[in-house]
Amino acid sequence: MGRAEIFSIASEQAVLFVPVKQIDVPPDPSKAQLSVKVRIAVDAIKSELRQGYHPLVSCSFGKDSSVTLSLTLLAILELKLEGFNVPTLHVLHSDTKLENVVVHAYNQSQIRSLRAFADSSGIDIKVWVTSPTLSNDYLVSIIGGRTIASVGSNTKCSSMMKVAPLSRQKKAVMKWIAEKEGISQKQVRALSLIGTRLEESTARGQKMTDRGESATQAVRLNTSAREYVLSVVANFTTMDIFEYIGWVRSGKISTYSDFDQLVEIYRDLNNGDCMVTAYLANKEAARPPCSARTGCWICTRVSRDESAENMLNAEDGSFAWTKPLNDLRNFIRAYHFNPQTRNWLGRSVNTETGTVSIAPNSYSPQMCLALLQMVLSIQAKEFKSAWREGREPRFELLTIQQIIGIDLLWGRYGYQRPFTAIRQWIEIMEQGKRYSIPSIEDLPTFTEHDVSFRGEAPFGDEHFFGTFSGLRNVEHATADCESTKILSDGTYVTDANVGDIFEVDEEGAELFWSFERDNALERISLNDAPAAVVHYFLGLGTVTLFKGSHGDVNRMLRMSNQIHRSGLRPHLHDPKKLMEILGATEAKPANTGRANIKQMSIFD
Repeated sequence: MGRAEIFSIASEQAVLFVPVKQIDVPPDPSKAQLSVKVRIAVDAIKSELRQGYHPLVSCSFGKDSSVTLSLTLLAILELKLEGFNVPTLHVLHSDTKLENVVVHAYNQSQIRSLRAFADSSGIDIKVWVTSPTLSNDYLVSIIGGRTIASVGSNTKCSSMMKVAPLSRQKKAVMKWIAEKEGISQKQVRALSLIGTRLEESTARGQKMTDRGESATQAVRLNTSAREYVLSVVANFTTMDIFEYIGWVRSGKISTYSDFDQLVEIYRDLNNGDCMVTAYLANKEAARPPCSARTGCWICTRVSRDESAENMLNAEDGSFAWTKPLNDLRNFIRAYHFNPQTRNWLGRSVNTETGTVSIAPNSYSPQMCLALLQMVLSIQAKEFKSAWREGREPRFELLTIQQIIGIDLLWGRYGYQRPFTAIRQWIEIMEQGKRYSIPSIEDLPTFTEHDVSFRGEAPFGDEHFFGTFSGLRNVEHATADCESTKILSDGTYVTDANVGDIFEVDEEGAELFWSFERDNALERISLNDAPAAVVHYFLGLGTVTLFKGSHGDVNRMLRMSNQIHRSGLRPHLHDPKKLMEILGATEAKPANTGRANIKQMSIFD
């Protein structure tokens, strides 16, 4: 079946594929011509939308989701020509704030193009851009000592930066639809059009099959969710995807973008070679596929970020400015399993034994401080370069809200003196101090074996369960102005603002920065422990706790204050020293690894 049998061209303003007739789905759709696959995809979308579904497309603006979005727009355009009233198309985009900075700029341009296309085509499109909350801010969590970088098969980074924000955003979309339609959220029928493909990998294909994903029929993958899913390009090969992109570029299909920037991104990430080049102006020829990743600049799940390196190797040097970000990524990856970069003290006390585990968890206070210094130095250099060249900065890694968030986490975990992160900002961003990224060229290779030490030690002195050892503001109590609440176990704690998420109020942060910051840094406090910064911002009302988390904050502040009283902070990176100070008799009979290796002189 030739392409002409499937489509004809119509419209004076734009080139559009319009159906001549519907076709039957062949026995093996994966082996069909691209024109047939496109027709099947468009018909499947139209069929589901006619049943009253509200369409949602989660779009990263990579090749697969871009084609999925384009096919959805084709289907909606055809329905409009047929006189069908199509509901608002909701396009969800996840801005992790850590995307490859070149890719991030491209994504923003695609959003602008999509909104312009909505205006010119008359399609009702609502673009939702979501980002991680402070609780799921990956960079803040790493620097703040809450988590470590995801390495290898660890997908926590994706869950924090994409899955959780998109899930939250979908709930907001459901609420918006329900309010507009005058129905309950349970009555909303949503259809997610996704860009997963069977050919991507054997594992991906098997998972899609196991879940029952279909390219022609909406399926409910999660019985607890109210949305259905249509895997629009499930049967498309990588070659099909790039051939479709070639059709758009050569004018055979008109959509929200000409895909020129998309092609340039993949060319740059693939060191200038990309199969879509074969389809310029309908010139078909075999070329190698574009397989480069387009993810976060900080991604440590891969040993090397070849895409970033390909960009850095561009002959014209146009991406040289991204090198510090790649260097920092490489630094984090190289030191990840170095035992001296880890905090070895557990985060909770065993109530039965009164002991705490000695095992690697987050990065050490020294490592976290060094990471903040490097990140802010990279940002300061970019800001200064932008000012000199009369342009906007190409990236911003940390805002003042995030800096306050880091100080809160450092206080929570007993990592640094109060306001240390803010002082670092002032020193680097305002006073011009810079920190370089140490070379990893001669660094030995560290593996999981090097952080395999395990131990257990008694923890907690006579003050551990004291009245003011946890979430109690001693200054407010002294002034008789402390507002308290009672936990389920009868414990009194300082009350605080609560909400659906843990966050630093943007306006509150700006007011603090403008009017209270310098005074806060100079103030004389009754409590100079790291936890004091938590009490300060909670008392100021700048911070909102996740509802129901008072007990958890109380527990962590008891740990933080104990670390301070026991003088453990300088030794959190040394498991054997911790065992010695805490009076542990012996380590567990586990492989002790190289936990006493001395490789961290740059942090000493």
